[in-house]
Amino acid sequence: MSTKKTHYPEIPRKNLGPGWWLANRHYTVYMIRELTSFFVTAFSLIYIYQVYRLASNPGTYSQYLDTVRSPAMISFSIVALGFTLFHSVTWFYLIGKIQPIKIGRKKTSPLLALGINTVFLVIISFAVLQLFIVGK
Repeated sequence: MSTKKTHYPEIPRKNLGPGWWLANRHYTVYMIRELTSFFVTAFSLIYIYQVYRLASNPGTYSQYLDTVRSPAMISFSIVALGFTLFHSVTWFYLIGKIQPIKIGRKKTSPLLALGINTVFLVIISFAVLQLFIVGK
């Protein structure tokens, strides 16, 4: 017994070049936000390695600190900070679009969600900095 396969017609597709996402601002922001994940991951791995070095042997930790104080690592940290802030701000804005909060008959706007989450980010960052300053 043979079964007949039904073939669906081919949908015409536009050939996209490597920079197809640059033509639309929304796609550009999306792709940049996805790229920022690399910098967030790299910085996180460097931080985890720092904790590992400190826990394993405090003597080698000073060598690690010399590496981190190099101009290349300082530059990378500044770039990673910029990308991380971009990543956070764009996700905070998306929270307001994806899941707006209904207050009475009104829904919150993405800008309100961005503002509230940014305020929380600043408060939590300040609290963490205080823990490090008081811990000295």
